[in-house]
Amino acid sequence: MMELTKRDSTMIKGLAALLMVALHLFMKTGSEVYGTPLLWVSDDVPLVWYLGYMGEMCVSFYCMCTGYALFLQFSATDEKSFRKKERKRLLRFLSHFWIILILFTIIGFFFDASHGMPGSLLKFICNFFLLEETYNGAWWFASTYVLFVLISPLYLRLVRKRDSRVLFVVFAAIFCVYYLCEVFWGFKVEPYYWKGFLIKKVSDLWYVSFFYVEGMILAKERVISRIRNWMEKKNIGNGSVLLTILIVTIVACVIRRSILMHFLSTFYFVFFHLWKKPDKVETFFFFWGTHSTDIWLVHMFFYLGIFKDLVFIVKYPILIFCFMLSLCVLSSWVIGKITMVLQKCKLLLIRQ
Repeated sequence: MMELTKRDSTMIKGLAALLMVALHLFMKTGSEVYGTPLLWVSDDVPLVWYLGYMGEMCVSFYCMCTGYALFLQFSATDEKSFRKKERKRLLRFLSHFWIILILFTIIGFFFDASHGMPGSLLKFICNFFLLEETYNGAWWFASTYVLFVLISPLYLRLVRKRDSRVLFVVFAAIFCVYYLCEVFWGFKVEPYYWKGFLIKKVSDLWYVSFFYVEGMILAKERVISRIRNWMEKKNIGNGSVLLTILIVTIVACVIRRSILMHFLSTFYFVFFHLWKKPDKVETFFFFWGTHSTDIWLVHMFFYLGIFKDLVFIVKYPILIFCFMLSLCVLSSWVIGKITMVLQKCKLLLIRQ
């Protein structure tokens, strides 16, 4: 049976994008809560907090998708060709990132009341070359993604040669050490300080490595295909998959520990793909997946950045969520049009 397709990967990226927005908007308690929630679990915890809590898995999903795809590509070609393809992939991503950076820098010049964008020339250059993320906090993952892809052959060779169970335990332990360090000491560094930047990037790679390696292991061991084949032999249907997801979600919400969601992200990643989704559900997640990169790169501008508190004018969480996603999709459409124009200009230059 086939492993995950590009459509499958796009769908779970769509889920990750929705969870990311929920995480940033709703994982707030007490006086920090955004908007006006109507339902509260306790005096300081709104019901919508649990949606933000589930959003802790968003980075894990992105990393596992990338690790999964990288392993399949690495296994299907020689390392030289693999590196060439990944350089092209990174260049496409950086070009897209730079279009968004320049577009929102121009917008910020006219609309940012705090004058944080563009700020100084040095500030712009540092953001342009991913040396800091002062324009948009969500951009921390951009430099981390680029660095990981550049060094990914080291991980891929390791996963291909070593026992998957041992690697899982080792990287899980490494992640737990990271989590404890983050909880008790944090990784705070000064901007423009190159040693601090390196320390921060090492800590970020330390954080995401477990999930990248998980994705690689899932691809190597064909875990999803094996489980799917076993379910077909045992006549285990879609209802059992959905019931299992529901039970695990209830238990996770009762326990309420962030580190638990990081580890459960593997379970949700696998079961999301085991779930036989109706066509309309697939279309729903695929749509958000096609916009997932733009949602990641622009959503913070509408509640913390240039248009601070804009999305909160609609007050209620469900409306805030929908308004945020509408603004992100509109931005994605504009970015797509700009990209198409630039591509046509490039073709014209080549012909000349």
